Amino acid sequence: MDEQQKQNVNQAAEQWTDSSQQVFRTMADRTVARQESNLRLTQNFFQNWIEQVNNQAQGIREATQGLQEQGQRQREAFETLSEEGTNAYSEFLNSAMSFYQEALNTAAQVGQQNLQQGAQVTQQSVQAGVQAASQATQQVIEATSQAAQAASENGQQAPRETRRGSRSSS
Repeated sequence: MDEQQKQNVNQAAEQWTDSSQQVFRTMADRTVARQESNLRLTQNFFQNWIEQVNNQAQGIREATQGLQEQGQRQREAFETLSEEGTNAYSEFLNSAMSFYQEALNTAAQVGQQNLQQGAQVTQQSVQAGVQAASQATQQVIEATSQAAQAASENGQQAPRETRRGSRSSS
């Protein structure tokens, strides 16, 4: 092999190494970008879900408050009517309304507790999902970096081996 052919082989090996490195860098950049995009989508999904849960909780609170207000108005109306009736009838209505109010308050408290527990579980799930996505992204970045480094090292060794082989054959 003459000197010109050796130079052509070395130049081709260097071009191949450079193009391989560019391909690996492009793949790594696209992988990282995709992971970041997936992370943003996951975060948006869970944030929207939490907002929906909070909106529903607010609606339930408002409905519960409306029921309490209606219960209070009904109680006042019944008390006005009962003032004109007998004491026994008045006591019956008051006890019935007290039971109704207690049941309504108990239901509101249970509903509020369930909403708070649901919000906590949701928040913990979102945090776990974000953490898992972040870890996965970090692992992909590390793996891509290692692959690029290995490819770079392999790419640098190839021209050396080519040069050594060309020296020993001359």
